[in-house]
Amino acid sequence: MTSKLPPELLQLFTPRPPLKHVNPTDCPPDQHPAPKVTGIGAYLSELLSAPPGEPIETPQQRKERLKAERALQARDNIIRGISTWDPSLNLQATEDPYKTIIVARLHYDVTEKDIREKFEAYGDIVNIKMVKDTEGNFRGYAFIEYAHESDMREAFRSADGSRILGRRIVVDVERGRTVKGWLPRKFGGGLGGTRIGSKEQNQQQPGRYDPAAPPSGDRRYGDRRMASSSRHRGNERSRSGGRTSYRSSRHHDSRSRDHDRDHGRDRGRDHYHDRDRNYDRDRDDRYGHRYRSHSPSSRPMRRDRSYDRNGASGSRYSRRH
Repeated sequence: MTSKLPPELLQLFTPRPPLKHVNPTDCPPDQHPAPKVTGIGAYLSELLSAPPGEPIETPQQRKERLKAERALQARDNIIRGISTWDPSLNLQATEDPYKTIIVARLHYDVTEKDIREKFEAYGDIVNIKMVKDTEGNFRGYAFIEYAHESDMREAFRSADGSRILGRRIVVDVERGRTVKGWLPRKFGGGLGGTRIGSKEQNQQQPGRYDPAAPPSGDRRYGDRRMASSSRHRGNERSRSGGRTSYRSSRHHDSRSRDHDRDHGRDRGRDHYHDRDRNYDRDRDDRYGHRYRSHSPSSRPMRRDRSYDRNGASGSRYSRRH
């Protein structure tokens, strides 16, 4: 292929001439002095007299140190916040705390109109305070003030656990101005379970936090399963007088299933036996004695006339021979 290229391009592939060998200026390579290699024994005294160096921090130690520093800083912030926190000085709060409820776990797209439509069913609403941050973004909870305390209690009892925009909410009374010594979650208080510790300990499902519930991810269906098992045990205990154990109840269930199975088999055999007997009777009525069975059990019964004439004891009917 290169033979077909023009001469201008062939010059690009022409190798350069080899470099000219030049002798070293100091001495020939074979006469160059080699470095002297010695041991470290001569420097041992200097190593012993050297000042001790600073210890090197490992990545794991650095991680633990930063974690401890953050925990200490957070504890200091909580202490300073508690000393300056006073909910009675909040100008954005509702007027009467004993007629106010807090609605938490709200959807971030919820509006005041949605909250009013949900909670007006329990009574007249005086004011709704939707909590927002400094940038104006909704933080997911609001305070609702009713005109009457009875309406507030009804909303607290009935609306807790309901849904707004497909999300389960939590309804509670206002505790900041009604409970002495109450602290919000940011100062280490509160009743929720979303920020207890690690992901395995925190509550991941919506709804009210139950400290007695297991901290696993199966908490959503745990209460339902426990209720079902307890209801089953209660029924077994009521039938047996409370003296049988769970193992005996399982044995009783298996015996009941075996009894039902045997009863079904007997009923199936009786059904086929009746069907065969009806078939034989219809065949005899239609074709006479041609297909009649000659077994004693299939022969028809006839009345014994001697019993009527003589009054003899015995059966009134006898087999036809």
